[in-house]
Amino acid sequence: MRKVVGLCLGLFIVGALAGATPRYGGTLTIAMEYDPSSLDPLVMTDTPASNVFMHVAEALFRLGPGGELEYLLAKSFESSEDGLVWTFYLREGVKFHDGTPFNAEAAKWNLLRFRDKASFGPTLVKAITDIEVVDDLTMKVLLKEPFAPLLVHLAHSFTGFLSPTAVAAGVNHPVGTGPFVFVRWIPGTELVLERNPNYWGEGPYLDRLVFLPIPEGGTRVMKLLAGEIDATTVVPPDDVPIVRADPKTDVVIIPSLTIQYVGMNCQRGPLANPLVRQALNYAIDKQEIVDFVFGGFATVAAAPFSPGVFGYHAPGPYPHDVEKAKALLAQAGYPNGFKTTLRYNPGWRTLGAEVIQAQLKVVGIDVELISMEWGSYLDFTNRPVDRSETDIYMLGWSTVTGDADYTLYSLFHSTQFAPAGSNRSFYKNETVDALLTAGRTTPNPELREQYYAQAIELIWNDAPWVFLLNPDHRYGVRTNVRGLVFHPNFTIQAHRAWLDN
Repeated sequence: MRKVVGLCLGLFIVGALAGATPRYGGTLTIAMEYDPSSLDPLVMTDTPASNVFMHVAEALFRLGPGGELEYLLAKSFESSEDGLVWTFYLREGVKFHDGTPFNAEAAKWNLLRFRDKASFGPTLVKAITDIEVVDDLTMKVLLKEPFAPLLVHLAHSFTGFLSPTAVAAGVNHPVGTGPFVFVRWIPGTELVLERNPNYWGEGPYLDRLVFLPIPEGGTRVMKLLAGEIDATTVVPPDDVPIVRADPKTDVVIIPSLTIQYVGMNCQRGPLANPLVRQALNYAIDKQEIVDFVFGGFATVAAAPFSPGVFGYHAPGPYPHDVEKAKALLAQAGYPNGFKTTLRYNPGWRTLGAEVIQAQLKVVGIDVELISMEWGSYLDFTNRPVDRSETDIYMLGWSTVTGDADYTLYSLFHSTQFAPAGSNRSFYKNETVDALLTAGRTTPNPELREQYYAQAIELIWNDAPWVFLLNPDHRYGVRTNVRGLVFHPNFTIQAHRAWLDN
């Protein structure tokens, strides 16, 4: 393993030190807040999709919780002195679930297809200009200029490889090389995977892996306590003591790579004025949301992404200052406030939106709350700038690569305006653009940190978001579950999980 980033977060492996002999068989059922938006890597954008997809399809690498690069379909690599040619040596004897051999041609086809057609293509692999197939298990990736986060981007689960044969045949589910095989997906009901009997590595112990979308936190907890599910994302704060009190269940709490934020459309109405956006940052009491909505299982955000990520720099947080917020609104020409809309998806954001609505009312901003189903919500906020009706919206983002580029370039570079990228706030600052471009094309890590610190200062002052909080992940799990990995990137990894019945 090679350490490539500066993560200092941890993971939790259930039962890792139990000393029991793993058992084969059984079904592990995991509840998530909502369904994946898609399992097509060309359009995937969300964590539930990553949670499922990473069990079916594999990338060249996987990023460990401490920044270590774990080899999957790549065995080794080397780079030229100028950083423009990367040679990858691939694992032999690997087949896709449909029997198609995995080789350099398949890897090339996947990476170029992802670069040219995927929503995350510009973010992750745009730097690749071409790929040369040297032989069946060797390929050279060519870059126009150095690209510092290349390896961690190739460890992103969305770059997982699919069978070219299956894609050409129009198969509408992922056919990868992973330890589990796709069986069925009934949206809103269940998504089922089964053990891959021909997996190239140490295969899973489980026979079956089931994901259930359960938006309501109390319902997830009830099913966990009843033994109807084995693990769940996001235990509500008030339910943590209840789950811990039951001898058959427990709560796993770990720091995250996530920031929860309130995005603002920087090209629309009063929110186009940075003074107004700063006013919202002062008007909203982030600590109240940490305490009241998250039960203290979070910290107020002091930067656009989480501590522990390479390039982290903290100019904040914005203090809660109602008088400052009112003065900024008056300076911007809105002494009596204005009307706007706040969109969100159900879950904790329902209560969070109500708190924000009440806090903004104090400074004269009249907020209409609009709740939307997850898929529709993503589509609505992903409209291009000339058709966007988004004012204010609530979202989260995990820096799953452990590198600042993944968040800063994706969410704040002006070339990443939705729907081509993930800049749903339509934020634009030419100096920030230049700094972020320099940050990703400079191999020297010390210089990269300087560029990111300068960019973060500008972003913080321009305030395209209300920078809310960095949550702790709160997972619930049955105590008979072993080897289940809870990762700070918000995925639950069941590759080597088993049931101690």
